Amino acid sequence: MGKIVLFLGLVTSAAIFAIALIGAPAGGSVAAREAAAVSAIGCHAEDIAVDEGYGVSRKISHTVCSGAE
Repeated sequence: MGKIVLFLGLVTSAAIFAIALIGAPAGGSVAAREAAAVSAIGCHAEDIAVDEGYGVSRKISHTVCSGAE
């Protein structure tokens, strides 16, 4: 009985670890290259809060360049 409980505990902990690993945000090398390119031409990224009217807000990133409208 003890071996079964130990095995189920190991399986459960492995599943929780896998879910945490899959759900973690990626490092985003593409985002880093995009940010470097944007800063090289004199632009910067602004985070804008978007409220969809249901009390749930999210933030989006918007690129703003000087001299551009």
